[in-house]
Amino acid sequence: MGYVKLNIDAGVKEGWGMGVGVICRGSNGEVVWGLAEHRRAEMEPRLAEAMAILEGVKEARSRGHTRIIIESDCKMVIDALKTKEQGHSDFHLILDDIFYFCSDFNSVIWSFVSRKLNGVAHELAHFSSSEISRYVWDSLLPEQVMSLVIRDINDMR
Repeated sequence: MGYVKLNIDAGVKEGWGMGVGVICRGSNGEVVWGLAEHRRAEMEPRLAEAMAILEGVKEARSRGHTRIIIESDCKMVIDALKTKEQGHSDFHLILDDIFYFCSDFNSVIWSFVSRKLNGVAHELAHFSSSEISRYVWDSLLPEQVMSLVIRDINDMR
């Protein structure tokens, strides 16, 4: 209780760029908000996954959430966040930004989940067109994404 859960994913495709998908749910599984973003930036998947988590954390912070659960299907990034991995690479600079933004939360839980349990975020990461774009929705998601949320909720039962 008192937490919101962010399912977060990144999509990377050569010549397309990267996509970010975030779905935020309340304690009963209801959609609180969603985010889909496309960038022309070409980056390796590990960097894209970390960047997606950074975007999700920044949006959660801007909305005043104080207790969050972050779920991602990228074990490498979740493990790095759990252990507060240090370093000097581009990857570690993104982790440092994540840690900075997370310092405003009362509680952050990092959780690795399977791709199946991260399906809505995965679809949102691939939602945007080939143009640079950012879409943020409050509870009412586009029809094709909402159908995934409903399927997801039914799978949990």
